[in-house]
Amino acid sequence: MLVNRAVYRNRFTIPSGYVEPGESLEAALVREFEEETGVTVRVGPLLLTRHKVVSATESDVYFAFALEYVGGLPSARPPEIAEVREPPMAEAVGAPWISELSRMAIRLAAGTPDGWPRSPWKGGEVPGLASEAYHPGKT
Repeated sequence: MLVNRAVYRNRFTIPSGYVEPGESLEAALVREFEEETGVTVRVGPLLLTRHKVVSATESDVYFAFALEYVGGLPSARPPEIAEVREPPMAEAVGAPWISELSRMAIRLAAGTPDGWPRSPWKGGEVPGLASEAYHPGKT
């Protein structure tokens, strides 16, 4: 389990970032992970998605995937990343110093039940949060 803390955040998260124009989701994930941690990964199954409505004209879509280590040594990558940690999975699933969204993805990766609570929000005029989960092996 690998988490990092950006210089502008108080808590750790799983490495993340944005997809650049013309870039595939998988390529963006591999690039961002390497940029932030120095580690090369292979993308595995989708664990969860989260769609957050920020305003009437802006939203944020988040995908979390299971990953396979390919190579590299984890390290903080300035100027954006201040720290990188490798907590044991058993610690990471409940660590208050890791963001809740990252802990949800970690719980799903660990195969623990109830890793991602569904939001009651159904859409509409008021910005809110909609969530959907993908549990490998479950229907």
